[in-house]
Amino acid sequence: MSENQKVTINRGLVGWLALVSLLGAGASFLFEADEVNVWQGIFTRVGIVLTALWMALPKDGTLGNWANVSLTTLIGIVAAIFVVARNPRQSVPILLAVAAIGRLLRPRDKPRPPREFSERDK
Repeated sequence: MSENQKVTINRGLVGWLALVSLLGAGASFLFEADEVNVWQGIFTRVGIVLTALWMALPKDGTLGNWANVSLTTLIGIVAAIFVVARNPRQSVPILLAVAAIGRLLRPRDKPRPPREFSERDK
């Protein structure tokens, strides 16, 4: 796929599917008498994920900034999520330390040049 090619995603369809899934979860909750309802869980999870996707999609149909994320960054983010979910008590302090080190080692902002005011602004 070339860099200039747009990927169109039907944001409206994703929103409608999310709404239908969440309505299905609500209907399953109201009309089923079982203690454990598999369909309610399925509809709820799918509805939540589709709602998050719908909210994340830009309105103009392009992929936005997600198109610029490298594969190694994506793998690192997914791996960090799995590590935190598996062992949160040990991984949260490590992630806080990595975030602090990253904050300290990031490049400094360049100082802005002084602003020149016109006679009207004084």
